[in-house]
Amino acid sequence: MKKLVIVVLSLFGSMGVFGQSATSNDTTSSKCYYIASLHAGTSGIGVDFKYNFKGHSAIRLGFSSLPFNYSTVADLGLQLKTEAKTKYNNIHLMYEYQPFPSLKGIRVVAGASYFMNASASAKLTPNSDITAGINTLTLAEIGDITITVDSKGVAPYLGVAFGKILPTKRLNLNFDLGSYYLPSPSVTSVGTKLLSNNADLGTTLHENLKDYHWMPVLQISLNYLIK
Repeated sequence: MKKLVIVVLSLFGSMGVFGQSATSNDTTSSKCYYIASLHAGTSGIGVDFKYNFKGHSAIRLGFSSLPFNYSTVADLGLQLKTEAKTKYNNIHLMYEYQPFPSLKGIRVVAGASYFMNASASAKLTPNSDITAGINTLTLAEIGDITITVDSKGVAPYLGVAFGKILPTKRLNLNFDLGSYYLPSPSVTSVGTKLLSNNADLGTTLHENLKDYHWMPVLQISLNYLIK
């Protein structure tokens, strides 16, 4: 984690130095500004506070939350009731830089988030009794199984932002497109009753998902110019 912090801070520093040299002759953007934002997207809903450096770059500090619950019945030869839940909460620190003075609506965004929660789970339960030959297993006898995938921790981010870095008036909209690189997920499988012996399923899923790190981000932000 210390190495990640050093890399991110070094990136901020190098981009900031480049930004100062590239815009040193820009006399029309000589002030610093504070901006408050509300955002919504694939990483959740939340708030950001930005400190803008003379029109060409900004530091963004914020929080996002993505709670989601979903229930359905899937027919896989056997009807299964599926209760899915996700919980993603993160604190993020980003640096925005406008590399092309002639294209003021495009910025590079780099930084990192700390995901306090980054889990998705699915509880699977047969939707009816199961009959095999002359034997019938009831729902109370069968039980259920819950699979949980957790990727909490520090996640670097790289993306592109579209829209002016400063609102022309008090309000404007920005769009972000990028991705987090999440820690390798841990997978657990917990069953009850007849489905209790499923430790191998969790191991198998972990092997299948251990290389899955990317979390795409598509986000819209409403920005308010404070000063």
